[in-house]
Amino acid sequence: MPNYHALTSALGFAASNVVVVGGTAGIGAAIGVRFAELGASVLIVGRNQKAGDEVVGQMKKGSTREDAKLEFLRKDLGSVEEIKAAVEDIAVWAGDAGVHYLVQSQGGPASGMVSSPMTVEALTTGFNVQILSHFLIPYLLLSRPEPVLRKGAQICNIARPGEKGRTIDMDDFYYLKATEAGKFKLFPNVFSFVFMLDLLAHEFNIRFPDTHTTHIYPGAVATGIFQHTNLPWWIRVAAPVLLFFAQSAASYANVLVWQIGSDEAKALKRTYWDQYSREVDVDQRVWNDTQLREGVWEKLMHYGGVRA
Repeated sequence: MPNYHALTSALGFAASNVVVVGGTAGIGAAIGVRFAELGASVLIVGRNQKAGDEVVGQMKKGSTREDAKLEFLRKDLGSVEEIKAAVEDIAVWAGDAGVHYLVQSQGGPASGMVSSPMTVEALTTGFNVQILSHFLIPYLLLSRPEPVLRKGAQICNIARPGEKGRTIDMDDFYYLKATEAGKFKLFPNVFSFVFMLDLLAHEFNIRFPDTHTTHIYPGAVATGIFQHTNLPWWIRVAAPVLLFFAQSAASYANVLVWQIGSDEAKALKRTYWDQYSREVDVDQRVWNDTQLREGVWEKLMHYGGVRA
């Protein structure tokens, strides 16, 4: 594997505003710290004030610029109102310079998406964090009279690209009916949600060609996510073995920063990446099924309470 720390050390982000959503711990926090080390101004968005303040402290300690804006914005993205409020605060923070990199790593077991037994409330909150906010934040930043995401901006969703053969139920988009009937199935249904991010990445690139959206898989990264109590017991038991072979969050941050911040990677115009900087093969419907992509887009517009 290339020495990504050396590769990113040659990059400079002194003129860049970076927003990391879900940046209070793990991968997101490491990405925020690395961008700060490389000279960027960084806004961390999350719901844990204490953890957010700690990340800001780490960024300030590592930053190479005395005038860098390194701040934390406390928002709970489980509600549509908080998502929209976050967008307004991001716009104020960015000012006239706008945002050059939007990294979205929000989600995980704590969002409620993998609660057991699943409830309508937990699923709604989890969907808002895992999917709706990934759509609504960049959309609202781009659709303003003066877009906050500037020409050439990079939008990065960190999840799991490459889901194939997944079904999206347009009549039960959140699977709330299935949940009420006790028929919600954790992995098939959650992976259908992740498939939406593949569809959205391509649709964003079609609708907003002056920016570039990616969907990136981090692989196994040594964080506390696999020990969360919301996860099935067998995942928590297997976690120590899996994480033994995982890279650190700081190490992965270099990979991600290179993938979205280097001229070499940008020239590839790649939408779907894995942790080894290879292109991920996605379901052909992502490229060919315009009706499906637009249908998901319209549903998220509806649930986000916005109009075209």
